[in-house]
Amino acid sequence: MSNSYVKAAFSLFMSAEDAAMVAKALRASELLTDNLSDPDLKLSFDALGHDFITLFPAKGPNHFGSFIRLFDDPAYPTFDCEIAIGEPDSCDVCEVTFSGNQFGIESVARLIHTACRAALPCGFEWAYTGDKLRCGEHGGGYVVITGDGPAFRTTSTLLREALVGSPAPAEPVIAVFDPALVTIEPRRFSVTQSEVLVSYNGQRIEQYGDSIRLVEREWQGHTDAFWMAVAYREATLRGLATRLPVAEEAAFMAPLARS
Repeated sequence: MSNSYVKAAFSLFMSAEDAAMVAKALRASELLTDNLSDPDLKLSFDALGHDFITLFPAKGPNHFGSFIRLFDDPAYPTFDCEIAIGEPDSCDVCEVTFSGNQFGIESVARLIHTACRAALPCGFEWAYTGDKLRCGEHGGGYVVITGDGPAFRTTSTLLREALVGSPAPAEPVIAVFDPALVTIEPRRFSVTQSEVLVSYNGQRIEQYGDSIRLVEREWQGHTDAFWMAVAYREATLRGLATRLPVAEEAAFMAPLARS
């Protein structure tokens, strides 16, 4: 029997605001891990603050529905590493250190991409090792994280490319969110009942019930700006598109915050 390890240790310098969001994400992970029998946790979710809720909005009946998308296994929402957050310096910059022997490579990379925009572009290396020297059980790789998302490379892939003399085909690049690719289709069932089908780039996102109301003798539901914000939130969470710059994203998401 042999024990295997995925090891990594690195630090990033980021804004105090981003570091605070990492701390909240760590707190959310701990809350979910300690309360797996209670998927709602609304009071705990609200206590994390408006900035966390804006970045990781509630999804369906689970208030942490967006947050748990960071993890491959929603039933085990942990980053599998220690996260140490330093005090901000005179320039309001913090050093945040990630380290562990069973490191959550994908979940940490997604966290950095989502919550640490000021630290991008960045990356880290990781190693795969074991107690015994067995063929094929040692290796590693690296992650490059940009505004387009994390890109993962392994030593086995790099070795194969070196042997054949040419790089393997690159994975498709996910483009930045384009409002022109959003389709909003109202579907009226009666005078007071309506649903809206939202799609992005021809791919169905969801059909939502619409809250319609009588305004000056006309039944009206949510605005197109509201549904556009919904499309942006879901398209970026589902990996259909990458996020806009922070200021542009905040303006785009404003209709959801006001609803």
